[in-house]
Amino acid sequence: MNRIILTLLLMGGIYTVLRSVDEPLPVAADVQGRAHVHDGDTFTVSGVKIRLFGIDAPEMDQSCKMPDGTDWACGRWSRDEVRRILNGRDLRCVKQVYDKYGRMVARCYLGEQDLARMLVVEGIVFSYASYSRDYITDEKAAAVAGRGLWQAKVMSPAEFRRQKRQN
Repeated sequence: MNRIILTLLLMGGIYTVLRSVDEPLPVAADVQGRAHVHDGDTFTVSGVKIRLFGIDAPEMDQSCKMPDGTDWACGRWSRDEVRRILNGRDLRCVKQVYDKYGRMVARCYLGEQDLARMLVVEGIVFSYASYSRDYITDEKAAAVAGRGLWQAKVMSPAEFRRQKRQN
């Protein structure tokens, strides 16, 4: 009987260790500090890679078409605008979940302001309605006003990624 119990405990321990290999290391629910911006929706704060919740930014190699037909490096522009807004200021990020790449998906605040909302309102990024409906109204207002990305013909970042995978 003792051998059976010992075997079950050992198997449970092995299962727990094997299962934890695919999970990200536990991180506090709140992360605070200066952000190193990777692109319009991803940055590192205090050593934690964060994907901003509820938004999607153009990919770094994504171009958009201006009304006069010229190409515009809108992915780089989005990143540069986020850098300009943050400008070395501290962010406070609150974990929502982890994504399939092991990044913390978080709501981040610049002071008391929701960073994602600020970026959507200015047309720097898109609302990501597949994951959140929080910023759809803000996005519609930016589109109507022709702010930021909305001044150009832009393919959704999700569609851009899908087409890139197919090629």
